[in-house]
Amino acid sequence: MKRNFITTILAGLFLLMGVGKSIGQTPGEEAEQWASWWFGIYGGVNYSTFSGELRNFGSIPGSAFTEGSGLGPTFGGLFEYNPGKLLGFTMMVGYDGRPVGFDSAVTSVSETASVSEGLSTSLSYLSVEPSLRLNLGNRFFHLLLGPTFNFNLGKGSEYTTVDTNGAANTTTPDLTGVRGFAIGAQGGVGYDIPLTSSEANTQILLTPFAQFHLGFQNLLENPANEVNRNLDYTINTIRVGIQLKFGARPTAPVISDANGNPIAYDFRVNAPTVVAESRRVEETFPLRNYIFFDPGSTALPSRYKKLSSAQAGSFREEQLLNHESSPNPGTGVKQRSQRQMEVYYNALNVFGDRMKRNPSARITLTGSANGDAAKGKEMAENVKSYLVSAFGLDASRITTKGSDMPPHKSGSGGSSGEDKALIDAENWRVELDAEPPSILMPVEIVTLEEEPIGNDVIFKFNSDDRVESASVAITERDGTVKTFGPYRGDQDVRIDANELLGGTEREGRYTAKTAYVLKDGGKFESQSREFRLVRADPDEQQTGVRYSILFEFDKSKTVTTYEQFLRETVAPAIPNGSNVIIHGHTDVIGKPEYNNELSDSRVDEARRILTDALTKLGRKVTFDSYGFGEDEKRAPFGNGQPEQRYYNRTVVIEIVPGG
Repeated sequence: MKRNFITTILAGLFLLMGVGKSIGQTPGEEAEQWASWWFGIYGGVNYSTFSGELRNFGSIPGSAFTEGSGLGPTFGGLFEYNPGKLLGFTMMVGYDGRPVGFDSAVTSVSETASVSEGLSTSLSYLSVEPSLRLNLGNRFFHLLLGPTFNFNLGKGSEYTTVDTNGAANTTTPDLTGVRGFAIGAQGGVGYDIPLTSSEANTQILLTPFAQFHLGFQNLLENPANEVNRNLDYTINTIRVGIQLKFGARPTAPVISDANGNPIAYDFRVNAPTVVAESRRVEETFPLRNYIFFDPGSTALPSRYKKLSSAQAGSFREEQLLNHESSPNPGTGVKQRSQRQMEVYYNALNVFGDRMKRNPSARITLTGSANGDAAKGKEMAENVKSYLVSAFGLDASRITTKGSDMPPHKSGSGGSSGEDKALIDAENWRVELDAEPPSILMPVEIVTLEEEPIGNDVIFKFNSDDRVESASVAITERDGTVKTFGPYRGDQDVRIDANELLGGTEREGRYTAKTAYVLKDGGKFESQSREFRLVRADPDEQQTGVRYSILFEFDKSKTVTTYEQFLRETVAPAIPNGSNVIIHGHTDVIGKPEYNNELSDSRVDEARRILTDALTKLGRKVTFDSYGFGEDEKRAPFGNGQPEQRYYNRTVVIEIVPGG
């Protein structure tokens, strides 16, 4: 039973190591800066087996205990040195429980009588375990080897005799002759699973591990007056457990100039290979299944496209998909959002068309009017009335409900002022649920995106906590200087290449340098870096693929509901060697600082899932990921209408084949 238990634990442990290993490998990841010194705690289970023989333990001459095993707890603290190279060092100090329950021994005391003896021992130790750490393949997967020094803390036992008549007698003596100090050896494997990125100031690792402890010494000494009582007592142990380790992000590495002089603060610049005028994008666009109403009104808003029955009879969603057929194609960076909102405002027509083509489909409409269920029901009935009258749907296929608040309401009750007004407006809506769910599936649309995000020149600062701010000065070939900033010293800075090239230039060469202002008032100017920008030919058009993930109000973990979509749809669509651009956005509700963190967490989670899936597919890609928060210059949509804010709560994944 115990062996089956420990086998199950070991199997689960190594499965967790395998998952962790896949998480830790990031295709296209640049060198990460992990801490070298780590401190933490550990806990686990010991499975101990007895080796040796205990004879004449009780009062029965000749009786012997030779087989036994047991489970006991282990926990304590640790510190570790792991420079990321082949060798490191780990020290674990903690409590080590080594209980053993022995198989019963039956001894004949006469021709007609026998005595059954039972014994369990509960030795425990303070264990000091220094280990040499060998990193295998990367800094995360490792082997541990070293001695163990064990100081006895407990030596209890329970001895039971049962005679032929079934009479039992139990005593709980301490084991005699227990060594106060014993030496052994141990070896094992572990895998560090990062719970934070290498960019976090406090880095955290979760480390499942397995070890084998070999007992070198007999743990008991025979007292001089009890010869032959305790012949041999050695314990071998399999330990499985989890370590939680904390480290501090290392300070920025010291970079040297051409003369070998150290430079405290520097930067890197990543410029696009070609600056595209536009990009033809084939996009999987999620069709938001919410219809928003104007606060105070239960009438279907005029911004939603409504068709006559004759028009609905010839409507097909494919008519919305090609940007060239758009009656209002738009220009500039907002063209994509205009195209998407055209599709969204036809959502009821798309759903009606799909239900018409699938006669067995049914939908449920749940209306809410920010606390007024009766008005919510009326809103749902108005949506139903449109679908029935325009598309000729059987009214029995559509169920309507009224609710005080939407099933996925906006807000948490703590907002006030302008934010509260925006949130209240979002809770005037009708939510659609469908069976089968394919009625609500995304649409495939084609857009022409001008000034794509892949045109950004990215500046990565090399700084530390002493930096108050940093700015970037870019000098053109004619001597013109453009200054950008100031920025925080710990953020990446993105500058649109078109701001540097201007309206007519096809090519430009630039020199950039960064100026750092320190918190103590000091200033430092970096070395200069050169980069070049080349605009694509007018008839050269990039193509790309884009996927979007939408989030509910103030949620970052909603991405987990898209995990299957990311693994089974998005990842297989990413060719080897592609450039994958992941950018996250929020609406304007809430503080900008919080929204920056929220968009970052959304991007990190999407990237983590894609990284794992791409590793399993054996594909290497280059990631460019960034959270823009509520930055309205970068926001895909405006913030004036509830649906625009909902579409701004997004992570967009753009795939550019061949980088």
